[in-house]
Amino acid sequence: MKENNRSNIILSSIGEAEKAIKTASEIPAGYVEVRLSTRGKVGAPEVLHVRNFKVSDIIALSMSDRLEIPVRLVNILNEMIWEDVDVAKWHEREVEELMVMIFLTFYKGVLTDIPFLVDEKDLEYLEKQEGGKDKIKAIKDGNWVPRVDVNITKDVSTYDVPDDYNPKVTIINKKTGFRVTFDYIKYGDQIVIRNWLDSYFADEEARFARIKKQIDINDDLSRQFLDDPSALDKYIELDKDEENEYREYIVKRAQTITDIANIISIIEIDGRDVSGLSVGEKYEELKDDARIDYNLISHLSKIQAKTPIGIKPEIEVVDPITREVVKRPFSFRIPVIIQALQLSGDDDDDDCYDVEN
Repeated sequence: MKENNRSNIILSSIGEAEKAIKTASEIPAGYVEVRLSTRGKVGAPEVLHVRNFKVSDIIALSMSDRLEIPVRLVNILNEMIWEDVDVAKWHEREVEELMVMIFLTFYKGVLTDIPFLVDEKDLEYLEKQEGGKDKIKAIKDGNWVPRVDVNITKDVSTYDVPDDYNPKVTIINKKTGFRVTFDYIKYGDQIVIRNWLDSYFADEEARFARIKKQIDINDDLSRQFLDDPSALDKYIELDKDEENEYREYIVKRAQTITDIANIISIIEIDGRDVSGLSVGEKYEELKDDARIDYNLISHLSKIQAKTPIGIKPEIEVVDPITREVVKRPFSFRIPVIIQALQLSGDDDDDDCYDVEN
């Protein structure tokens, strides 16, 4: 009996090996293997193969506004990855890490010309330098933005995910027995939330469309004022009652976004599975549940913060002011990487290609 079990294990291992070899041989040229730091424990698979962006992909992303990027990026990345995946179900940190890996693999190991976060120590240093006060004023006025290069290969690292890591978090109120389980918020959830909000507030959006446009025009004219004082001659007189109603609507919409963000990842509440509910159904059912309060969400955030994933948000760079090596927070947000991809495509010093005469 033991011998049969051993034979089955060997046959299973051989079968898995043959399957792995076959899969590897099917990967087309131009695809590279990527292993994310989450090791298959969150949304992304442990191993995947991805190709580079097409020119049309970069153009589509660069022409998208902040709200459009998630929809387009999900579709593009799903096409770029050889395996059958849905990036919308990944954690946003996994999407960010993949974008950085693509940049590092297909473009270059350095992000150039990144705005540097100036701190008090930098200002104190400039205060003692000749002409330093003028530089301080230029920084505060926004006329000078010190910039640095970020070496992805050397300066960027990721968090280690524990072997027993589970993105699901169950919290129990010791006094009442209330029990709720949260999953991680998926990258595609922001698409779902946006679509639902547009539908939920469609009447209000139509009602306030005119005054919203007027306020946007006035804000733009205010920004032009320093360069062109006559811009204020075009200022639009707003109906105060309508403006106040619109401001109240903006607050209401922001509150709704916060409520949705707090409940969309709930998958079980008091033993009842709610993972199959739509975002609208969850909102209507849970928005007034007094048990989902600030203390609960704060406790959830603290638990999740204990086991962060993805790229570490602090890097070492050479301070462009003091020339010392310092640590600075740096967010590898997706729009930043998209901009870097776009700029790298125009880089005459690209070291990926050579010319043979």
